[in-house]
Amino acid sequence: MTNWSVDPVGGMWVTAGVAALLLLALFVGPRGRSLPPRRRMTLLILRGLTALLLLVAMLRPTLVTTIVNKVPGSLLLLADSSRSMSIEDSLGNQSRWDALKESLALAEDQFAELAESWDVKLYRFAEETDLVKRDDSGFQLPETADGSQTAMGSAIADLLDRESQQRIVAMLVLSDGAQRAFPPRDEPPQVAVARLATDRIPLYTFTYGKPSLGLQSDLRIDDLLVNNVLFAEAPATIQATVTADGYANQTVKVQLLWENEKGEMEVVATEPLQISANKRQYPVTLTHTPQSPGEFKIAVAVDAPAGELATTNNSQSSFVTVMKGGVNVLYLVGAQRVGGGPGIEPRFVRTALATYPDLHVRYELINYRRQQYDLREQLREGNFDVFLVQNVDYAGLSRETWEMVADEVGQGAGLAMLGGFHSFGPGGFRNTPMDDILPVIMGRAERQNFGEPPRADMHLAGPVRMKPLPMGTSLHPIFQLADEDSAKLDWSKLPPLDGANRFDPRGLKPNAAVVAEADDPQRSPLVVVGAWGNGRTAAVAFDTTWRWQMEGHPELQERFWRQLVLWLSRKDDTGGEAVWAHLDQRRYQRGSRVEFAVGASDEKREPIASAQFQVEIEKPDGSVATVQVTPRGKEFVGSFDETTLPGDYRLTVSATSGQDYLGTTEARFTIPDRDMELDQPAAEPTFMASLANLTSDSGGAGLAPEELPDLLERLQERFEEFEEEVSTQQSLWDSWPMLTALVGLLSTEWFLRKRWGLV
Repeated sequence: MTNWSVDPVGGMWVTAGVAALLLLALFVGPRGRSLPPRRRMTLLILRGLTALLLLVAMLRPTLVTTIVNKVPGSLLLLADSSRSMSIEDSLGNQSRWDALKESLALAEDQFAELAESWDVKLYRFAEETDLVKRDDSGFQLPETADGSQTAMGSAIADLLDRESQQRIVAMLVLSDGAQRAFPPRDEPPQVAVARLATDRIPLYTFTYGKPSLGLQSDLRIDDLLVNNVLFAEAPATIQATVTADGYANQTVKVQLLWENEKGEMEVVATEPLQISANKRQYPVTLTHTPQSPGEFKIAVAVDAPAGELATTNNSQSSFVTVMKGGVNVLYLVGAQRVGGGPGIEPRFVRTALATYPDLHVRYELINYRRQQYDLREQLREGNFDVFLVQNVDYAGLSRETWEMVADEVGQGAGLAMLGGFHSFGPGGFRNTPMDDILPVIMGRAERQNFGEPPRADMHLAGPVRMKPLPMGTSLHPIFQLADEDSAKLDWSKLPPLDGANRFDPRGLKPNAAVVAEADDPQRSPLVVVGAWGNGRTAAVAFDTTWRWQMEGHPELQERFWRQLVLWLSRKDDTGGEAVWAHLDQRRYQRGSRVEFAVGASDEKREPIASAQFQVEIEKPDGSVATVQVTPRGKEFVGSFDETTLPGDYRLTVSATSGQDYLGTTEARFTIPDRDMELDQPAAEPTFMASLANLTSDSGGAGLAPEELPDLLERLQERFEEFEEEVSTQQSLWDSWPMLTALVGLLSTEWFLRKRWGLV
């Protein structure tokens, strides 16, 4: 489409006035002499043309050409090709997969018409997302649906990532609506659909299959969660989900079974579970404290009610490795003021210790609202190996509590008092049960009351840098790091501490040793260690290691606190295991790839470079497969994918170095006898509709499969939304032809007037 537009200089009235003046100028003849009519007419024509060009220039005419272009858009379809789509519960006893393919075939003409304007793409998804080819006959889907997962959320996210550069018209999901996926493909569909809603892309869902298959009432265990590595004498938490179909208003028992030394499964924990009519899933947490190291099979099982037909899913099992270790820590922290909260450091210390599953920390905040707090009952129940006391004033706990702590240290527990305004002498610990067991001597006049400013003679002002002191050729075990060369670590490069309690180098107990000092001229002790009875003690003057965590050294901060706790509990002597095997998990789905790492190390935990490994895996049917391993860094890795048989598998690793036999180790894993796709294959149209409703503001909706043609008709009406007008403007008044014509007319008139003697 082409049209003209004008933009007069100064507006139409100014242009009209100039036009009137130019019109009058046409009839003003040359002065002095008369001209022949022919010459007069020539000048009149030249002047008229000049005036006309001036008027055109003042009107500033522009030729506007508008072209309507179609904007490319993408119509995306997702077809569920998981095994649950093979269920024959559609109309006419069709499988869901056949019904889905029939829906697409009936709408093929409309897809072809839409493809003329948009890019129509169909992806099929199960555990992965794959593009489906399309030719003149339609989409080329496989004959059967055999995917082992329904990763709907990840599939939607995949499409958004792949088509991020395209304008998406709409997304259509054709599925039975049940999300059944394992990590890392278990992104919740709601999260992915929220991205659609943010981008205002409508989602249309089409559900195939019946929401109820007439199954019998059933109880089953889902989502068994447990750490692969546990520690002896440390409580282990096992979580699972009980799914109940039916059996409302009944009480069942959920049991934790643990393999004993004879290989028999025995019950170690039981929880009653009340089933209600309006709830289907019940999270369950069971706890057990293993006493000895080794590898054990565990299982969570729910009672089979009378009349239950399917009982194979009433239990889930896995394997755990219980290692030596397990340290129970009581962390006592004093508030900054009466009735207040803790400082910054305790949160970072707790986080650092929580990194290690063999350290079980109980945290107690002493806020001084009540003086002489009695913790003796907690001490008796906790069976603590280590006490960490930070900024706790002596008045915060009863004398009987402090005496019990001192007795525990004398019998073998460890104790460390950490820096703070109310630690050591300022906290009033002189002449108390703690006075004898701490490795530093506290003076008579060191007591500091609440609300008083810190005393310079009791506290070092920051910044303070810590320097560990060598003990022979190495550092104290507290400063020995397994993953770094601690002897070569430049501790002066670490972020400085904000201050510390001041210890007099001359005021130490006879059995005390300074293992770290400050960089001040007095070389003030920062970490002092000692012993009391059968227990180890430490005085740690600082309370700002959180700066190491926040300023780029998180592993060092975590390792420091771990080493301190291990040394206090006398578990710092951790020799390496000769031969080891690590599995990334202990439960795999049927057909999954099992990846593992093996290695051998000497007594100093250094890898044995010359080690050679023979790896065998015993299958549930008794057959044995040999697996090759390849070096990767300081370890060897391998994989095994012959996991079609359900049951327990045993990985056996033997290692040699030259003619020397290094040892053998074993690790077990299990393949549950369950098919996640077919275990509970009922369709979930309500869930599908809820996903579509998240994009209702953009037009999204949950539809029946027979409504697909109507939807495609409505989408065709949106063609105009994907058109854009492109306008080009060509101005005629400021172009070179206009300038040339104007200059030519003026020059010609001047030349003729000059020649005819008019100037």
